[in-house]
Amino acid sequence: MSERAPEGLLPALAGLGGFFELTRPAEGSDAVPWSEVLAHDALLARTATVRAALARSSGIPLEDVDTKVAVSALQVGLASRLWSVAMAGAVLHRWVPDLGSDNLVASPGHGGPVPLALADPSRGYAVRGTPESARVLGGVVVEDSLAALDAACARVGPTSSQVLRSNSASSLVGAARVLGTQRPEDRPSAWALARAVLEHPGLARGGRVRERAGLPEGVGGAMERPREAFLRHGCCLFDRLPQHGLCPDCVRAEHRPDLVTPGH
Repeated sequence: MSERAPEGLLPALAGLGGFFELTRPAEGSDAVPWSEVLAHDALLARTATVRAALARSSGIPLEDVDTKVAVSALQVGLASRLWSVAMAGAVLHRWVPDLGSDNLVASPGHGGPVPLALADPSRGYAVRGTPESARVLGGVVVEDSLAALDAACARVGPTSSQVLRSNSASSLVGAARVLGTQRPEDRPSAWALARAVLEHPGLARGGRVRERAGLPEGVGGAMERPREAFLRHGCCLFDRLPQHGLCPDCVRAEHRPDLVTPGH
């Protein structure tokens, strides 16, 4: 672990927008340690907030929103933030912030002022090349902070571990896709790292890369190479909401392409 982050790392990550923002919480903020974010009562409250938001956006009564869908949605959001920061740090700066459970903090509620932050931003890992980056991301994200997130969500849902694992794999691919779009010159490195991390035992059962040939039109998540597609081994459950079909990378999409939401 290196002693100091590269100069200007956090502003550089924030400059990418979206889920790439990572901060040090301001004094007096409501940020709490990751373990408290994932505590049962806190996660129940976050789930309730997400569930209410899904009901409003879908125009349906609250009771018609399956709690498992809300848990899946909040887990996707947090997993996407973890992967975005980890991928951008490794690919663009050769340095991965310490995203371990004991250094992560965030607002306890959904939509709070601190989506994701570090107690000590100077802590992290200098990495050289894809294999080393994949090893660090496997240990710090897959086996630590993400594993804690998934375990907590499985208890609150109760949501299937396969749903959560496939969400995590899909979120990793999504982070590589966005990073490659933001920084085209670094696209090959982003995808190389995503492929390597997808082989980690904690993610491998979440999805796989396959040849696009033979898949129905519109099925399969976009990868670096047009001939390839990413397919999950689970469903995010969002199709239980009105006007939301299957995602292109859904485990069910290959056999029910008629249910895939075009352009999703």
